[in-house]
Amino acid sequence: MLCWACTWRLPHRSLGLSRTSFSTVSVALSSSSSGQGGAESRPVRLSYKLLDGDAVRPALVLLHGLFGSKTNLNSVAKTLAQQTGRRVLTVDARNHGDSFYSPDMSYEAMSQDLQDFLPQLGLVPCVLIGHSMGGKTAMLLALQRFQPPP
Repeated sequence: MLCWACTWRLPHRSLGLSRTSFSTVSVALSSSSSGQGGAESRPVRLSYKLLDGDAVRPALVLLHGLFGSKTNLNSVAKTLAQQTGRRVLTVDARNHGDSFYSPDMSYEAMSQDLQDFLPQLGLVPCVLIGHSMGGKTAMLLALQRFQPPP
């Protein structure tokens, strides 16, 4: 089980917007998909854009709304990266933007996508910021993984 309380350290890079990256990462669905009886186990490829920043501080993860995609948050992401010096990630949810399609569109599946995806990028812990559907996904992830400080 993933422990969201642990801190992952990455090599320190420049604080500016020195590099922007875009690619996709395979994410396996949870075997406990809501309403699917565990039958749906195809990987979903999530598309994202990561703006560089201070790797010591938690990254900001921006999640779009129902009819949106990661590109809707470009200007907000650039402004946050410049003003805070943090890494900022925008990600397309399943069935949105450049991410792949899956018949399961539940909040549980979208939360599980992020729980599998964020550690692959070394973005645990992070700050989740969501609009509409993205906000509900962020709240569910927080409820599923919140661990009070010792």
